This record gives sequence, C-alpha cells and structure tokens, in this order.
Amino acid sequence: MPDAPADYFCPDKYPFSPREAQACLGDLQQMGDAALSGLPVGAAAAAGNSRAARRASEMALIKGLDNSDGNTAAALAAEAARKEQLALSQAQKTLLWTWLQEERLADLAELTACFANTAGGLTAALGVDADEDLDGLAPDALTGDLVRLSAPIALDAGLVPPWRLVTANALYFVPADSPLIIEDPMREDLLDLFDFVPAPNRQGLLAGAAARAVAVETRAPGWKVLGHTRPTGQPPLDAERVWITWRVEA
Repeated sequence: MPDAPADYFCPDKYPFSPREAQACLGDLQQMGDAALSGLPVGAAAAAGNSRAARRASEMALIKGLDNSDGNTAAALAAEAARKEQLALSQAQKTLLWTWLQEERLADLAELTACFANTAGGLTAALGVDADEDLDGLAPDALTGDLVRLSAPIALDAGLVPPWRLVTANALYFVPADSPLIIEDPMREDLLDLFDFVPAPNRQGLLAGAAARAVAVETRAPGWKVLGHTRPTGQPPLDAERVWITWRVEA
C-alpha cells in the first residue's frame, strides 16, 4: 500500500512502486465514484491500468530476450518472467481494489451509526417511543418511519470482498514459510473444512480472541484452502502453508 506504516509487511516483489500504486488506487477510486454517481465508468482508466501491467510484463520479456542470445532456455525463462510479472501486477491491483472496498465499507458503517444516533435523538425529542402504543399519536406511515429511523441499520455482508479473492491474491506476496492467522468468515469456513490440532506455541498470537480460546493450526496447500479440486500450477497458490486460528475449549 502507498504510505504503509513502518510495521506493515511490504514485500520487495510488489510490481508497482509506491507512486504507481497510488496512481492505480486513484484510478480505481475514480471508476468507483463514477459508477456510484450513475455516470458511465471511464474505460480510459481501466485501459490505462491494463496497458501499464501489460507494458511491464512485455519489458520483462524483452529484457530476458536481449540477454538470451538465441538460447531457447533463456527465451523460455524470459516468457515465464513476463507471465509472472503480469500475474503479480494483477494480484496487486486486486489487493488495492479490495482495500478500497474495505475503506468505503468502514466509512459507510460510520455513516449509518451516525445516522441512527441522530435519528434516535430526533425521535426522542419528538417524544416517540418504539415500545409504546403509538396509535393516534401520528399517522401510521409517519409513526412507522420515525420508529424505523432510530433502529440500527445492518450492513450487507456481501459488500465485503470475499475472503477467497483476497487470499488468492495475497498469497502471491506472502512467503510460503510464513504462518497465516485467519479470522472471521475465513476462520469459520476453514474450521469446517480442515482438521486443526492444538498449537500451544502459537497461543501468544491470539490477542483479542474469545475467552478460553485455544490456538490451533493446520497445514494445507493454498489451492485446497481456496476451494480448488487440484493444484493450479501457480507456485504461490499451490505451496503448503500453516494456517493458524483458535477455537473455544469447554
């Protein structure tokens, strides 16, 4: 991420520099704003991002071919480097997009909480109590609206990017020997899919977990975690990794 805090994990293999990532994020923001406003989504920004990724991959290929001197193996290696560069570029762009979605969801949650609080103050000022019989106090439609205004607004969980989408793209940048801590819907899904064993040496990683939470872990290749039936042929997705979470012991 651009301007990432010092303690964030920022691998050297990110294809975009901080400046390029910031520009990509700006393009994604503009496309999202255009879509929300009802305006036609600008194809120019999308095409520009696609061209930038393609150009980077082509430059990797050209550089490899320049050094191959007609060597077939070197040419194949250059083509592999081009494909890897393109995959990394697409993965980073997807992660930038998911980060933007999560930021917007956080803003929306703050807005809905503020709205409910303000509406609650309004209904209280008007003397409306949702627990009272309001017949005769106001027209039914108005009364119902006042009561609903002060009720909490639930955000659609579908607004959150799917965890498999985020994980699939993040794995391109996470070293295979780095344990991964899983939470929330991902935790619930994987606890049902895999056999986790107690991991007392991981207990210190469970800050903020539920009471009586016990650390557990499992080893599984990324492709299986992502729901594929067979390896994908992409080393970052196919590598076996350690997945850590918790469960409550009786």
